Amino acid sequence: MMTYERPNVRILCTLHAFWDQCLSKQLAAPVGTDWRARKITDFIDTHPGKVGWNLDDLCKQLGLAMSGRQARRVFRRVMRIGFKEYLKKSRLGFAADQLKATTTMPIKALAADVGYERAADFGRSFKRVFLVSPTEFRTVWRQNKDAA
Repeated sequence: MMTYERPNVRILCTLHAFWDQCLSKQLAAPVGTDWRARKITDFIDTHPGKVGWNLDDLCKQLGLAMSGRQARRVFRRVMRIGFKEYLKKSRLGFAADQLKATTTMPIKALAADVGYERAADFGRSFKRVFLVSPTEFRTVWRQNKDAA
């Protein structure tokens, strides 16, 4: 028999609260997880723009004695999210922090810093996650920061 819980719905009063809610969704590894998955997530979180999409190369770089296929299975089992999805969200979270911190850095340079070869791909991915383009994100953040 399946039981359903009532969803937790919250109304966020300010735009700052909304952005903080979006940015605070860090994908933390559960306590007592596989050390290999934790090592991969720690490396991704500390070097979001330096990690490539190939998990075989990352395993070799970290000195993990396992194939990319095995690492993908371990990562998904522990984190409940795929490696590429985790990497993309980590990169975009880092990009959002950079957009909040710097107002003069070109979007193209920021896209390159977080690991995207094309600024258009970065813009599409950013808009899928944050529902606004990187330029709009920066503008809205600056306006709300000045108003506060």
